[in-house]
Amino acid sequence: MKTLPNYARLSALIVAGFLTLTLSGCSKEEVAEKDQPQVQTIQAKVQTVELGNISLTAVVPGAVVPDQRANISSRLMGFIKKLDLKVGHKVEKGDLLFSLDSGDVNSAISQAQSSYDQARATFVNARQNFKRFERLYKEASISRQRFDTVSLQYKVAKEGLAGARSALSQAKDQLKYVYVKAPFSGVVVNKMAVVGDLAMPGQPVLVIENLKSLSIQTQVARDLFTSLRSGDEVEVLLEGKNEPILATIYTLVAAADPVTRTHIVKLSLPDVGNINSGTFARINFNRGERQTLLIPKTAVLNRSGIEGAFVVQEGVARFRMVRIGEKIGELVEVQAGLSLGDVIVVENNQSMLNGDLVEVVK
Repeated sequence: MKTLPNYARLSALIVAGFLTLTLSGCSKEEVAEKDQPQVQTIQAKVQTVELGNISLTAVVPGAVVPDQRANISSRLMGFIKKLDLKVGHKVEKGDLLFSLDSGDVNSAISQAQSSYDQARATFVNARQNFKRFERLYKEASISRQRFDTVSLQYKVAKEGLAGARSALSQAKDQLKYVYVKAPFSGVVVNKMAVVGDLAMPGQPVLVIENLKSLSIQTQVARDLFTSLRSGDEVEVLLEGKNEPILATIYTLVAAADPVTRTHIVKLSLPDVGNINSGTFARINFNRGERQTLLIPKTAVLNRSGIEGAFVVQEGVARFRMVRIGEKIGELVEVQAGLSLGDVIVVENNQSMLNGDLVEVVK
């Protein structure tokens, strides 16, 4: 059997290798073309990045306080006879809150009545004597000195009757203080005594608050206080409420606290319902404005945990990472990643990829 020369076999091997390399290269290029994503043309709205204004705020803690709060005590000293109210009970103006044992008051009234009756009898007798001696004096039957003495006795009896009448009236007036009534409509928020306790003048028995008239109170530093004006509207977020409300400044106390050097500020609270005194509040005081880059929320996308926006450059979408700041309504602040004048995609960008063509829709 004849064999091929060496040079022939070498040529055959070179040709076979060239064909193998050629076929291999073609298959790799075809795979690469298949794996490469297709560029798509997307119709979308765009917007130029512009400057906007953001309010500068100072967040200060505060609390809901009642406009009407009363420590209810007795004007008399006596044992509490009736006290049926509990904490949380609602009362109307004029309702009975508690009553005292009226024994001492009735005794004082009886004593004053007795003194009055005695003073009246003395007065009646002195008046009769005065009239009789006045007639005798006119008839010159008695001396001037005798008439003056009777006149003085009549005057003293008259003044004594007036004093006894006043004492009786005061004693009877004390009877109404046995029954302590609500000075305004509200809710019992504290109870410091029970039936049988000795009530003392000035010692609170109950505390009631008017929950229909509430305010927000806070304390602010001097630099913030000087920028506030009565009538300014302020945004307030109450504990337990999802949405902020608007409150109006109505009291600015110029005198500073000697310890904290802060000033008291009160804001009127609209009727929001189901709010009690002591509720925590966050108050956002406006301190002016600052300029920053603002873009629509719809322009911001999250791709693999990275926030960014598509910038249109020569009709091509380029994804650019951005750092977001404050959110104001439908706008967001861009702190880094975009520049003034950049054109960004604001709609129909959910399926957009880096390198896609953008057809601007007006």
